Amino acid sequence: MHPLDNQVWTALTTKQAQLAHSSALARRFPPEMTLLGALAANTAMAFDSLAQLIGREAVTLYFLAPPKLAPGWEVLRAVELNQMVQEEASSPSAQTGPAEQTTPEAVELTPSDVAEMSIIYTDTRPGRTLCPRIQKLGLFLGIRDEGKLVAMGGLRLHIAGYREITTVATLPGHEGRGYATAIMRGLIERIRERGERPFLTVRTDNTRAVEIYRRLGFRERTLLYSRTIRRVTA
Repeated sequence: MHPLDNQVWTALTTKQAQLAHSSALARRFPPEMTLLGALAANTAMAFDSLAQLIGREAVTLYFLAPPKLAPGWEVLRAVELNQMVQEEASSPSAQTGPAEQTTPEAVELTPSDVAEMSIIYTDTRPGRTLCPRIQKLGLFLGIRDEGKLVAMGGLRLHIAGYREITTVATLPGHEGRGYATAIMRGLIERIRERGERPFLTVRTDNTRAVEIYRRLGFRERTLLYSRTIRRVTA
């Protein structure tokens, strides 16, 4: 099995095992960092193990096929994602277009930036909120325009040989200025410096983002079915 086939489980049992909340057949990250969790296998026993781990909290799981959930669970959110991997480092010319050469430099964000990060997140992902300690999972970069944070992106899952780019977003009204590409370029550079390959997940219907990632050398590897679920109240 490829390490990215069950990417969250792999991260939580290897490079990020120290962060894992664990039961026999299930793992999850601290929910203040991310809602992601994983099962050892899609079985009733694994779902029972997950229930013991999370109680009534929500958790997001990825599946390689449309899942049949065990009884007693409700789906809060269901989306299809492309898992994309940059197999080869792209050249600077492939990453930088004429309109992007004057883009402000992406700078490292800190916990003091979470309030502004949350605004971008909710404005680009209606109905969802940023996990306040997501920066514990990896570096975040941002771009400011006249002092205002207008774009961001960071690192999340860590697997041997791979590092995930996540939460790339541009504040509405500031799109089309190369901000997302500049942030991606900065994150890719940091990942490649460590001898690892960048990967990410993106909604299949987010065609604009998919096109940006393709220009940066990312290619679709597999389709993932994301389900945010919780136990049904008895």
